[in-house]
Amino acid sequence: MFRIRRSQDTCPPTRSLRPFAAAGLALTLVLGAVPAVAQAADATPTPGPTIVADADSPTGYTGHFVYYDPDATSVVFVADILLRNWADQSDTRVYQPDEYKPGLMRGGGGYEVAMTNVGDGYWVTDVPLAAGVNQYWFYVDGDRNYWAPDPANAPNFAPDGLTGNARRAFNKVYVPYDDAKQDFAPLEARQIELERADAPKGDFSYVPFEIGGTTRTVGVYLPPGYDPDRAEPYKTIYMQHGSGQDQSDWMTIGDVPVIMDNLIQDGDTEPAVVISTNSTYMGAANQGYQNLRDVVMPFVEGNYNVSTKAIDRAFAGLSMGAGITQSIINYDATEFGYYGPWSGGASVRATTENIGAPYILYGGGKWDFGLPNANTVADLDKVAFVENVVVSGAHDFNAWNQMFTTFARDYVWQPEAFVQDEIGQLKDGVAASGLNQGNANALTVKLDGALALLAAGDTAGSLDQLNVFLNQVSVFQKTGKLTADQVDGLRAVADQITFSLEYWQ
Repeated sequence: MFRIRRSQDTCPPTRSLRPFAAAGLALTLVLGAVPAVAQAADATPTPGPTIVADADSPTGYTGHFVYYDPDATSVVFVADILLRNWADQSDTRVYQPDEYKPGLMRGGGGYEVAMTNVGDGYWVTDVPLAAGVNQYWFYVDGDRNYWAPDPANAPNFAPDGLTGNARRAFNKVYVPYDDAKQDFAPLEARQIELERADAPKGDFSYVPFEIGGTTRTVGVYLPPGYDPDRAEPYKTIYMQHGSGQDQSDWMTIGDVPVIMDNLIQDGDTEPAVVISTNSTYMGAANQGYQNLRDVVMPFVEGNYNVSTKAIDRAFAGLSMGAGITQSIINYDATEFGYYGPWSGGASVRATTENIGAPYILYGGGKWDFGLPNANTVADLDKVAFVENVVVSGAHDFNAWNQMFTTFARDYVWQPEAFVQDEIGQLKDGVAASGLNQGNANALTVKLDGALALLAAGDTAGSLDQLNVFLNQVSVFQKTGKLTADQVDGLRAVADQITFSLEYWQ
């Protein structure tokens, strides 16, 4: 747990990147957006991060970090907090944290600074921080291979996860949003990542299961008020990590439990069970990750009140996990109804059987080397239901936290979010057809109705409207109002929508 302090007006904190004075800098405060109780500074530094409301900080907040190691000869503080200009993406400059101005977002890579030895084994540094989850770690005694976790704020790692140099320790610290100083809507939106004192809390744990005679774990998030006897089974979202990570990362620095709690409280997503998996026990790619299919999913569906319907399951992953996601699609596109391959290129084949059935959200960070190629994604969208979202960030959890929020809030369990582009294509085709206004309106009304019914969960009603649309198109062809080529173009898009909706009924 980290702490929040507010500096006294008469005694402001020291400027960023210099250690705090030993005493007299803070009063006790609780900020409602972040569940942390301030502690006054005293002669002995308190290990861990403290977020200070700071009038001298360009973001309104300064992170005060204390690392305790009496045997260390040097400690370097590292954080993925360098900044890029999201408001003006033609600006290629990478900004330092103390250069923050509205329009900048994290995504410039790793910031490093040597921490100051203040004696008795305590190492300190200060840095301005902006809203949302900020990730950091340490290099101790020059060892850059070991990403040291913060012993005072350590992530909740899976018991069977990575260890030692293989384990990249992403510690997280929550930073509030300052309306006046940060003043940027995309940054304001990252408040969804902050723990709320008033949000009902779900349950998160690592749950053991047997695979190949070995006990392993999956991360399991159960939504607030999870009812094992609920008449309607819950939907499930499976989350896959990247290289150098394990099932811990989505549940810790990925902030899935907090984001889900907040989205559920806001009514912006459906309560769902979220599962984080480990790539080492999934099985072989050329067999469609058979252990996922034959062991992990049956374990989840046998022990939790979740739906066994593929349309009620989603699978998403970052980087290497995006590759796993796409391999699953290529092996059996209908194993899940929704997919999220993020920051791992675009390798789904347009020739994959039933590729037109599921709903796929590509995405990644603007400055991400794994960002899917937009043209490749657009080509796939001709035969499948695909969306592509680019957020601020690089190949890091600055991007991936936003991608999960976007997926859970705007796309899963919402086929209309994927179909609306095709409905738009049909309306454009009608508008360009040369029909008079009355006839064009007669077709457009049916398309709008189909989309509205789908958004309301009435798939059958949506299909009925599409069928009426096609019947009227045929009538207009017979009466010479539409050409055969125009009808073929409209029918091809409408049939694409119909195939997906009918597949999941």
